Amino acid sequence: MKPIIAMTMGDPVGIGPEIIVKAFAKELPAICRPVVIGHARCMANVASHFAPTISIRRVTTVGQCKFESGVLEVLDRHAEASSPPPLWQYGVPHPQGSQAAIDAIREAVRLAMADKVDAITTAPINKEALKKVGFAHPGHTEFLAELAGTKEFGMMMVGGGLKIMLTTIHMALVDVPKVLTKELILGKINLTHQALKTYFGKPSSRIAVSAFNPHGGERGLFGTEEANMVLPAVLAAKEKGINVSGPYPADTLFFKLKEGQFDAVVALYHDQALIPIKLLSFGRGVNVTVGLPFIRTSVDHGTAYDIAGKGKADPGSLIEAVLLAVQMATHRM
Repeated sequence: MKPIIAMTMGDPVGIGPEIIVKAFAKELPAICRPVVIGHARCMANVASHFAPTISIRRVTTVGQCKFESGVLEVLDRHAEASSPPPLWQYGVPHPQGSQAAIDAIREAVRLAMADKVDAITTAPINKEALKKVGFAHPGHTEFLAELAGTKEFGMMMVGGGLKIMLTTIHMALVDVPKVLTKELILGKINLTHQALKTYFGKPSSRIAVSAFNPHGGERGLFGTEEANMVLPAVLAAKEKGINVSGPYPADTLFFKLKEGQFDAVVALYHDQALIPIKLLSFGRGVNVTVGLPFIRTSVDHGTAYDIAGKGKADPGSLIEAVLLAVQMATHRM
């Protein structure tokens, strides 16, 4: 039986609802049993404009879902008499819409923790808009980890034939050396090893760790992060039986990853990981949160307020995120 994938609506004034209905109309029922967590009235309004061949059915539990052809079910616990979400203006953040996005994430995690769904795929949220309603997290990843009670977690980007784990995520580049430690890098190596084994069918995976400085630091000429932090983490992981090597100069490492010399790379900062992913799979990359007690994938883009409501949103990344969630769920079953 196909896995049940819970898709959170994301920010309702962004492109999340649009890419969901487009993805459903195009491909999703063939690969999974999808259910949206969010506002049914909002989804119905969006579907009427951007996917008129499908209909929206409101449910209040996953058990009510019938997964019928042409019918996208939306798990909506809001009172039907609440203010109609269609009144929210596309591209203009609204406190109620931001709160709805948060509520959808909470509900999706509750369902996943209760084994009511096989995986979660999240549509984009807007961090600035959420902050205005009291959201205190840098993004989805940290919020999901808190809800799940997970201390060790990480962001893995998948796309273009690459799997890249980020050691640090959203911070100024000047601050990255201040937080890099042997323990932090070792933790990301461990998470990568476990994810490849559990979700990608690679129990003896080959992991590479990137260098921080040009040319791997040139034996300390360009920096000491490699000798002081990266190499000790690699050696400690090897002692635990993990097939890992490095540090490798980043300017050649991702070519080697693409050529199949490694199964995954642990990168040290945001752009080091995201540039190769977006170069090879722009609009098709997938964000995977590893270390959680459930599967979570997400699109590789934001709310795109500038094109929201204009019918221009491409559902490609969402389709890829659901496809990957299905693959991961299949390996885990």
